[in-house]
Amino acid sequence: MKLPSQSTFALVAFAAFSYAKTIYTGDTLQGYPVIASLDINDVPVNQISRFWLSPASGQGGLPYFLPIFVARGSEESLETGRKFSLSASIHGDELNPVAVVQKVFARLNETVASGDFNGTVIGLPTQNPNGNLMNQRYFYTSSSNGFLTDLNRNFPGMSIAEAGSLPMSYTAAIWNDIWGNTSNVDIAVDLHTLSTGSIGPLWVYADYALEGVQRIAELAQPDMIKIDPGQSGTIETSFVERGIPAITLEIGPANNWNGTLISRAVDFVFRLMDDLQMTSGETPTPDLSNTYIATNFSDVMVSHSGWVELDVTTMYDVTEGQVVGRVYNSWGDVLETLTSAVNGRVLTALVDPAVEAESQEQSRR
Repeated sequence: MKLPSQSTFALVAFAAFSYAKTIYTGDTLQGYPVIASLDINDVPVNQISRFWLSPASGQGGLPYFLPIFVARGSEESLETGRKFSLSASIHGDELNPVAVVQKVFARLNETVASGDFNGTVIGLPTQNPNGNLMNQRYFYTSSSNGFLTDLNRNFPGMSIAEAGSLPMSYTAAIWNDIWGNTSNVDIAVDLHTLSTGSIGPLWVYADYALEGVQRIAELAQPDMIKIDPGQSGTIETSFVERGIPAITLEIGPANNWNGTLISRAVDFVFRLMDDLQMTSGETPTPDLSNTYIATNFSDVMVSHSGWVELDVTTMYDVTEGQVVGRVYNSWGDVLETLTSAVNGRVLTALVDPAVEAESQEQSRR
């Protein structure tokens, strides 16, 4: 009997680990199957499928569930098309992104069913239903007296078996069981808004050091692009560090649906899919005539707690030394005058007038 060569063993081992089927738990929720992990290779072709995945359970063993869209093109599109992740609401007060994902998949229905869709899109309309329920940016764990964790500083996560915390195991489940540790994704857009209490435009974080990122950012045609080295633990940077082009798209303020910004974000997603030849539109030429390109942030800090009144708002141009606002005490006396330290353009501004000493006048990511 002839034994396989060493290289044959290596090939067999690689094949065993390179293909993993979608695992169904046998449960359903609201009529859709619950899965333990996703593999886009065996998702039905030429249709949009809906799944649930439970990334973790909270106190008392009650599971969290994440809704997942998968728009799958033809069988051959796994080879000819791209694998695009569109994720939203990793922070619970970020609601514009929820509508963007919903509207993208509603518009994709006819295209996918026609057999003209080339590729796969994974859509996560909300990644933090815990935060949505509590109207809270962060993820709440109730052990001891309770803790709040920023999930978007905990990717790609770590399982409980690897000594990870509950929030880390939660993000690990998204990373591994939905995105397949990048095997299901080769390009990504993570959708956000500002935190509660601030306003801002449509803008992008983009790490131009990775090839392909600049093109995605420009196709968004945002009001501002922040060329940025990234933030460790975020979805965007976790993909970029592994060679997957990705951006963070910020879609205005938290806790409301802004129809204009939502529509602009949806249009961007379809421009991107045209550019990737996933859909049949012409290759777009980005219009950056109204886009401000930034490389640095400058924050206006307050040294007194009180009530802030601003003279400027988002997208205003300011000059170094210009007065941009004042902080008052409860009697209406001026405690301090706020000035800009640089020449630039206002990206975000507070609409919540209550401020604390040393806080940022602007709030981001």
